Amino acid sequence: MKVELRKVKIARHLSEETTAFTADLWVDDKHIGYVKNSGHGGNNQVDHRYDGKGLNTRDEVRAFEEWCTKQPPHVSEYGELAMSDDFYITLLLEEWEENRFVKRLCKKETLFRLEGDPEKEYRSYKAVYTPLFAEKVRAKHPDLIEIINERFI
Repeated sequence: MKVELRKVKIARHLSEETTAFTADLWVDDKHIGYVKNSGHGGNNQVDHRYDGKGLNTRDEVRAFEEWCTKQPPHVSEYGELAMSDDFYITLLLEEWEENRFVKRLCKKETLFRLEGDPEKEYRSYKAVYTPLFAEKVRAKHPDLIEIINERFI
């Protein structure tokens, strides 16, 4: 199942204990619902789509929620955490925010990771990414894992 958040809008000024946001929930390239969080520490709320003309995605939302509970637990520095639709959406939102941040950095820098570097920590050159510059980075660093800019090409 391919799950993604689209049209994400974050309201930092409303975020207190959790991130306040709204987003469209897409599963297997089908818009099945809306997700929101008020930012006051509660769960993410998933609403199905209903238009009064026969479109009702309640069953698709339930299938998504069931699918989430069958996913393996999330392994973190705090141990294993059971998966739920709320937690899965939180992880998707974190990934969306990380990608947005990294994309901004990639506009002016070339980011990369070497073997042994922790996840989500990057080294950088203050040079705009080009394929020619990427070749130079690869030549200089034989232990290169990836050039982050290439994720967004």
